[in-house]
Amino acid sequence: MADTAALSDRRILKIAIPIVLANLSVPILGVVDTGVVGQLGEAAPIGAVGLGAIILASIYWIFGFLRMGTTGLVAQATGAGDLAESGAILTRAIMIGLTAGLVMVAGQVGITWAAFHIAPASPEVEALARDYLAIRIWGAPATIALYAINGWLIATERTRGVLGLQLWMNGLNIAL
Repeated sequence: MADTAALSDRRILKIAIPIVLANLSVPILGVVDTGVVGQLGEAAPIGAVGLGAIILASIYWIFGFLRMGTTGLVAQATGAGDLAESGAILTRAIMIGLTAGLVMVAGQVGITWAAFHIAPASPEVEALARDYLAIRIWGAPATIALYAINGWLIATERTRGVLGLQLWMNGLNIAL
């Protein structure tokens, strides 16, 4: 019995540790953006990046269902040995993510208008945050589709893939 428990603990840790590390690395994106604009020596750009990041994070949070739902459905299909269904679920989830992201890009004027009515800022910060959002919103299709991919990776116990994707995104953000 002890051997089985040890194996189970190892398996759990093998799945959990990459997810914990991936989640710990998420703030790096915001830290890098803040660090870059902090070099300008003015408060308004830092406020704009902070506000823009909060707006996008709030919108993206709405799509958390895509990762969670994909994880649950893929885990069921994989547990039942239906790999074709697992792939079909992933494909549908990615398509939902891409479509939702494209809708965000197409509706960015309305999204930005609504966001600044909910979270008003000084004219200078708002103008800079609008510029920040106008650039960052183009990543919405990929960002939301990645929720589906992460859900699939978690469900299939490939959590190192989640960590790898997060580190890749952080590296890309630093490079850009």
